[in-house]
Amino acid sequence: MEREVSRALILAAGLGTRLAPITNDRPKSLVPVNGKPILIKQIENLKENGIEDITIVSGYRADKLAEAVNDKFSGIKIVESVDYASTNNMYSAYLGIKAMFPDGNIGAFYMMNADVFFDGSVIEGLKEAGEGSFIVVDEGRYMEESMKVVVKDGRITDISKAISEADAHGCSIDVYKFGCEGANAFYKRCCEYIEEKKELKKWSEVALNDALADTAFKVCPLRGRWFEIDDHNDLAAAEALFR
Repeated sequence: MEREVSRALILAAGLGTRLAPITNDRPKSLVPVNGKPILIKQIENLKENGIEDITIVSGYRADKLAEAVNDKFSGIKIVESVDYASTNNMYSAYLGIKAMFPDGNIGAFYMMNADVFFDGSVIEGLKEAGEGSFIVVDEGRYMEESMKVVVKDGRITDISKAISEADAHGCSIDVYKFGCEGANAFYKRCCEYIEEKKELKKWSEVALNDALADTAFKVCPLRGRWFEIDDHNDLAAAEALFR
């Protein structure tokens, strides 16, 4: 039987060029929403749900990220991706998983992109979803910019931005729970792209989409509010939503 998932991985290496000039001196993950940096909110969400073993993959302005995190929290592991400018978040996930499980014995964990501001109830919902692997989905919602999912017979069969509105079950909010089997399937696919194909600029969802063929991922219905923040319009909308 799977034990309670106690680890989390936050992918926070991005530059956030569309949020300049705010991101001129800080990573995208430290952009504040009503005064609260996105990354700090995510860490608080995890900790209030009893998840203390947290690994963050930093990149752009890694010094600022480490300073902000270590100022507020202790015991958080930060892995710096020095190749952040020439890679994408699949590479960050690959580095993070290797750091979390140095013996190669991959276990269960939560994962999220550090540009999504969301309520702590999202993690609570994932905790209560049960054993196995889950993707948090805003069911019935369709947004061009977001990753969408297709569901067949209770199982997620596809995740990508290219899914049509007719086929989409809803939008992924880029927050995941990997059971042991799902974690191993996902990491194996990441290794195929990065170590074998030398493709370092892929989204983590490309490896995840491949992993869907190997093991079952189910929908965890969204519980609470969320907003992915890519540009100034998103930031204004997020501040209105969470005001």
